[in-house]
Amino acid sequence: MREDFGASALLKIQELERKGAKLGMAQKILLAETGTVEQVLSILTGSPIRVNVTSQSEEKGVISREVVLTSDAGEPLIRARSKVYCRNLPPAVVEKIRRKRLGIGTAIFSAGLETFRKITKMGVNDGIPYRTYRIFYRGKVAFEIREEILLKGGPGGI
Repeated sequence: MREDFGASALLKIQELERKGAKLGMAQKILLAETGTVEQVLSILTGSPIRVNVTSQSEEKGVISREVVLTSDAGEPLIRARSKVYCRNLPPAVVEKIRRKRLGIGTAIFSAGLETFRKITKMGVNDGIPYRTYRIFYRGKVAFEIREEILLKGGPGGI
């Protein structure tokens, strides 16, 4: 019998906790979720989420960018570093990302793209939980993303 994805994610999170990571419920949800991060954050915080593109460059058909997702009050929640493989996406989606106004999840959703996300790594670095994952579109890697979860978990956090 094969494990379902939920069990696989649970085992990875339990392994991090055995190694000493102190993760709150919201951090665990964000490590394991495979939907739109902005939507999950909005629900967890009860706040609209702002996408602040702190750097973005494009070279040889690959957009590299760093964003910080914040609450409406400006609290940093997620720092994401992304690579966008333009040749594997519709031009309209690439253009939305180039404009620096939308998060990747929102750009995908607004275009109605059917995608698949695969989490490739979870960990904790200097006390900050992170994950890396790929988003596939039509069987090709369209995005590679590393997210650091700045949202505090446990007592006093969500």
